[in-house]
Amino acid sequence: MAGSTWKQLRDDGAFELLGELFPDVLTGHALLEDAGVNPAILIPFAPPLTAADWWRATCQALDRGRVAGVRPSDLLVAAAARYPDHAELRNLAGGTAPAATVRVLCLMSAPLDEARLRLGAEQRVIREAEARSAGRLTVTVHPATRIADILPQLDAALPRIVHFAGHGTDDGRLLFEDGTGASAAVPVEALTPALGLHAPLDCVVLNSCWTAAYAEGLLSCAHTVVGTVSELDDDAGLAFAEGFYSSLAHSPDIERACAAGRAALRLNGHSPDDLRHVSRTESGT
Repeated sequence: MAGSTWKQLRDDGAFELLGELFPDVLTGHALLEDAGVNPAILIPFAPPLTAADWWRATCQALDRGRVAGVRPSDLLVAAAARYPDHAELRNLAGGTAPAATVRVLCLMSAPLDEARLRLGAEQRVIREAEARSAGRLTVTVHPATRIADILPQLDAALPRIVHFAGHGTDDGRLLFEDGTGASAAVPVEALTPALGLHAPLDCVVLNSCWTAAYAEGLLSCAHTVVGTVSELDDDAGLAFAEGFYSSLAHSPDIERACAAGRAALRLNGHSPDDLRHVSRTESGT
């Protein structure tokens, strides 16, 4: 049903189906972002509108060209990618459920007043996984990330996975850069409001030292958070990144990717316990 009009979707009951599958702000906005739509430019998802009415109005706005290059049927394609076994949704999307594209935002930082890191090598292994993914991964890398860059980069990339690579401190801070390239510390929990604007994220990867103790604090905005239990040397960080993203190049399963990252750690002579991941299900959130 590629190119279906708003009237066709209305007659086929698409708005009611979207309302059932994506009934609230978090799930609705996540689907819009999957389709490449910034939710902020559309009408708010709030009472007295029901979920079905909101999807009706949203699809009508897209049908009228509110977002260049995005049609109402694109939402169904994105929804079918999230629910590949849903027959009715698959039919509405045109009979096929394409593999979901996972958008990754890498925020990398190596301040000049800290020990040198091999961030170029980490970027390379992630880019190589993207190249092998046949379109399953789309990676945006922002080097030398300053605090002021975080919100604009999130808005531009609309990521499903946010990956931080750089230094972390044992009191739970990530080291970004200031205007001169020196360290600018941000507590891990201070990232929650920024990441929450794009919740629910599939995963946040904190590939830096001492972050595991603070990972659960980010579960309000991500289904899974990966952190390190102590110091993390460059080789271990590279091994995890290569295993994690090589897995995502073939499957969007985050649990499988975490397992692949731990397997890569062991294969490269590191303890798989160097990194820990927490998820909403295991934490009870």
